[in-house]
Amino acid sequence: MTYSNAVLNDANRDIHLQDPRTHVVSAVGAVGTGKSSLLNAMAGELKTWQYIPNNVTKYVHMIDTPGLCDTSARDRQNVQEMVRYFKSLAFGVSSFLLVFDIKDIRLDAYTQDMLNLFQQLLGKDFWNFVVIVFTHVDEEVRDELDDAIEAVLDPTDGFVAELARIFKLSPKTFVPNLIFTTTQNVRMSAYGQRQIRELYNSVVRCEARNDGRRFNCKWLRQILTHQTEEEKSDFIVGSIMDAWSSMATNVCRLQ
Repeated sequence: MTYSNAVLNDANRDIHLQDPRTHVVSAVGAVGTGKSSLLNAMAGELKTWQYIPNNVTKYVHMIDTPGLCDTSARDRQNVQEMVRYFKSLAFGVSSFLLVFDIKDIRLDAYTQDMLNLFQQLLGKDFWNFVVIVFTHVDEEVRDELDDAIEAVLDPTDGFVAELARIFKLSPKTFVPNLIFTTTQNVRMSAYGQRQIRELYNSVVRCEARNDGRRFNCKWLRQILTHQTEEEKSDFIVGSIMDAWSSMATNVCRLQ
């Protein structure tokens, strides 16, 4: 699923995605984490994003992931959704939003396989473009979540430290922004608007700390070397199958 403040169709999508005025934002997470609601909230709050230095207007193209490592990944229709998803990344990504529910932040087998798949296909550099977003931090329950937020932020045993341990990332260089946000009534809530704008600023900082560039990699560039959509699809499907096969424990391998 894609969201944009520009009218997109098959003819102008690639032109739009190549436009340097466009931020390309991908939300990644398991079903039920609130990633689709998050993108809806962002799309509703931010028409054109004008919070960057020099007041330069940029547009945003937001991409929701299919259930990359949910049980539905076992059917071929879902693989085709994954093909469309990775095609939409081929011109680069400003930021990957890793979305988790603050009330359930376990790095379970599905989530680990999902992130392993990304690391296998995109390489470890994709972690430099990650913003970690915790949803369901609603204003009326914010005080009740202090313990959960404190546990997430613990520099030794917290969420970022656990990601670094599992995926063998350097704690000195893996320093993603963490955002705690609501997706409820954002347009009517000053609390929600502040959080969505902070999320936007985190996306901007991803590009800024990476020399103003989007994320790209050899594998994404290889997608564009194929001439036809069918060839691109076959290349992506083959890559996904190879990546799944190389993962020691994989709960989402195609049946």
